[in-house]
Amino acid sequence: MRSRIDILIICTAICLVILASTFLFPYGFSAIHEGWVAGFWLFISNTGGTIGVPVITLVFCIVISLHYKGWFKKMLFLTLSLLGFSVVLGGFAKLNEHFIKENLRIERPNIIYLHNQKDFDSEEFYNLPTKADRQKYLKEFLNEKGPDFITFDDKPIHPKVLQHWLNETGFSFPSGHSVNAFLMATLMSYLLLFTYEDFRRRTFFILPFLWATLVALSRVILGVHSPTDIALGALIGSLIAYLIIVTGIIDKYLKQKEN
Repeated sequence: MRSRIDILIICTAICLVILASTFLFPYGFSAIHEGWVAGFWLFISNTGGTIGVPVITLVFCIVISLHYKGWFKKMLFLTLSLLGFSVVLGGFAKLNEHFIKENLRIERPNIIYLHNQKDFDSEEFYNLPTKADRQKYLKEFLNEKGPDFITFDDKPIHPKVLQHWLNETGFSFPSGHSVNAFLMATLMSYLLLFTYEDFRRRTFFILPFLWATLVALSRVILGVHSPTDIALGALIGSLIAYLIIVTGIIDKYLKQKEN
């Protein structure tokens, strides 16, 4: 276990350094205009959302289940691993969205921008009781002002980015995408290191960290989170994963399934 954790810690540290670069370089709002770049980062961001996370989790668990011999062991691993990911990811997502964010009440960068530059009333917006109410309020504002008014650096904002802003009307800290992505990435990478012994397949453990880093970066690039949101969100997600790993429950479970 110790060697696997050491490898993961090194990868986590590298990823956090990359995310920390958002404090130094102007990543914020850098891909919100017309063009394929905005579409790319929206796609990356969506892979860490409510649809992307279940799909990636399902595919990953299916791939790992193929390591086991016999359909019973395959289905047992698939069922229990999906249940485990669902409980951990879903549980913290609910806690973050409905308790942590709602109590800290930190505004999103795009809302701050609209407030400071486009006369949007962020105080009234965040005083609305539900995300649905905020979506309606923001949609009415955007429709009233029109695309010629809602610009950034005097350039029109991509319609899909504006739609993304409409979908993201909760509070900002910590980034739920970043928490879940790094929680998933750390657990998945540990499972890959545990499951495969040959060097070629073990190197795939890097891919979940690469994906998680891109997801976190996309949140700043699209203007819906700050560097603090994603950096601390990634750290929180990683720490939760390490706490689960050091309990030994994953090792015990996987060893039982191999017998």
